[in-house]
Amino acid sequence: MKKLFLILLFVAPLRGFCQDELRVNVHPGIELFTIVQILADGYPKPNPSAYTTEAMAYFEKYKDHPAVKKARSFGKTYTDLVELGWCMSNFPDIKIYEPADLGWYKMYGKENVLEYMSLCRDFFNDTHFWAFFEQHQTRYTQWGDALKAQVDSGKLVKKLKDFYGFYADVHWDICIDPLNSWGSHAIMTKTLNPQYADWLVYNTGFFKQDGPADKDPVFEFKNFENLVWHEGSHVYINGLLRKYQKEIDDMAYLFNKDDEGMKRNNISNWAYCFDENMVRSITAALYKKYRTDRQYKRQVAREIGSDFIYVEDITPFIYDNYINSKKYKSFADFFPGILKYLKNKYPKKA
Repeated sequence: MKKLFLILLFVAPLRGFCQDELRVNVHPGIELFTIVQILADGYPKPNPSAYTTEAMAYFEKYKDHPAVKKARSFGKTYTDLVELGWCMSNFPDIKIYEPADLGWYKMYGKENVLEYMSLCRDFFNDTHFWAFFEQHQTRYTQWGDALKAQVDSGKLVKKLKDFYGFYADVHWDICIDPLNSWGSHAIMTKTLNPQYADWLVYNTGFFKQDGPADKDPVFEFKNFENLVWHEGSHVYINGLLRKYQKEIDDMAYLFNKDDEGMKRNNISNWAYCFDENMVRSITAALYKKYRTDRQYKRQVAREIGSDFIYVEDITPFIYDNYINSKKYKSFADFFPGILKYLKNKYPKKA
């Protein structure tokens, strides 16, 4: 699974962006690039809503803007190209971060991508995009607050913090995308703009295909456990992986590199394999504590079916010896015991 990393501050904080563990908002950069691609016919048609009607009425006259023409020139444009919006900061006086390396460079050429970002900034200024965005800010906030109350009604962030018993600088951002009718995806902000490297970002759209064109969109977000417990755990255990790197490297003989699941998930080394087995085991252990027995068993079965084979052993070990024990003050104190357990259970063959 992709690792996700994100950050804490915009160079100038956006109105409506709170310095909280979880924020749910409309990101102006994502919205900007989405609108340009829609005008270039390089994005699925947005689902009907009052916001869709207003946005299209406002921006339709700019279909021949150089940014739109540049998007058309790419030929095939992918829906997640809008993630380039995270290369922008300091709204409304936009600053563009130019990544040294980016997957989009290989697809469209670095010069083309950088020119496209610059032209989108021109589009922002020429269309008075910020005036449109500000005009809708109250509604963006209402949509975000409603979804935030829904997604973390189970206090998943608090449960993760309670599990670890120590502080980690990790924050979650759900970008609601009102013109996105196609799906959800994680955004790798570390590669896009390192100033956002402490935030875990997930982008999600409005998926009601036959809704009324005079009503505001309503957003849903499923599987929030995975974003909080799985992706959050990557951040929490990162320091432990560095501290015990030698002990982990000594178990490289456990890497099941030939399994199909490892290849499908692009896991090419033991360090990555161990990291994923750990966070998936932690997530499963939290399922065992806070979800039904059936949900827990299905979670473990999915991981084993994807060839994260050590989840089957590590999960009950964590649950029995850490979650159900008062011996350890924090997961950091308990972590060396996992390494010892694996080494004893799977000794290196002569």
